[in-house]
Amino acid sequence: MIRDDFSLETADWGNDRDRTDLCAVRDAVFVREQNVPPEMEVDEDDARSLHVLARGPDREPVGTGRLSADGKIGRMAVLPDWRRSGVGASILRLLLEQARSRGLREVQLHAQTDASGFYLKHGFGVDGGDFEEAGIPHRLMRMQLQPLPSPPRAPPQARPEARILSVQTREQLIEATLTILRGSRHGLRILVHELDPVLLDDSACLVELRRIAISGRGASIRVIAQSVEHAQREGNRMLELAQRLPSVIQFRRPLEDVDREYPSAFMYTDVGGYLFRPIAQRMESIGSTCAPGRAAQLEALFDQVWERSEPMIELRPLGL
Repeated sequence: MIRDDFSLETADWGNDRDRTDLCAVRDAVFVREQNVPPEMEVDEDDARSLHVLARGPDREPVGTGRLSADGKIGRMAVLPDWRRSGVGASILRLLLEQARSRGLREVQLHAQTDASGFYLKHGFGVDGGDFEEAGIPHRLMRMQLQPLPSPPRAPPQARPEARILSVQTREQLIEATLTILRGSRHGLRILVHELDPVLLDDSACLVELRRIAISGRGASIRVIAQSVEHAQREGNRMLELAQRLPSVIQFRRPLEDVDREYPSAFMYTDVGGYLFRPIAQRMESIGSTCAPGRAAQLEALFDQVWERSEPMIELRPLGL
């Protein structure tokens, strides 16, 4: 009669309880019932094999099986009261699933001759004649495995639409900045002379900055600025956000003259969007929502300056 009051689990031979429970079933079936010598029942393959353990309703061990690394199934044992209940078939199915998940194309086993019908029913075939093992007639049986289907590939993310950005006024600069921020997924880089007390304090921009900062593993916002004093005096909320997320939002100050004298300002994102101000003190800017080539050029420059810069010590009282 098929029963449903048992459970299956993979077991660890190195765990004392699992090993004791596995041995309890195998000793009862092989050593005491079938008179297999105890020294033959446990072997060196046990430590290298995946084991399956069936447990009854009170968590008592009732069945075992193992799969070695080279695809040999063995030590299939079920206590007498649990035979013909579905336990053995369930153990075998789980071992076959594990074999497929490991990429094995074939499994084999030494089936006791009077149990070969069970394995034939589950797709195994006999390979050769009978032979004795531990005084019991056995047959070599094999089964070809179909590989598991490959998981479907995630569709490639659509490339953002490229839209040219042209800025002449502060209002247009704020809108263009917001457009660039909205296109970012996880990364943003900003290089400015002085952190604008208004530009990145815009409420909509702050929403996007926070979204980027908490977007998940790999999120990163880095800012290179010669000064943030004006922004501090004005209470710029980007600094407050950075105070709460110091590992994600980082600030550095350039040290080298060549970097301090760089006349421009820019930002770029991890999807190739960028905004570039040829003269940092002016509003006029050009950019694009997706220009990977230009963004890569800005990235190379930013990374060089970042490595030559130092953390802003004066921001430490803010928790940065």
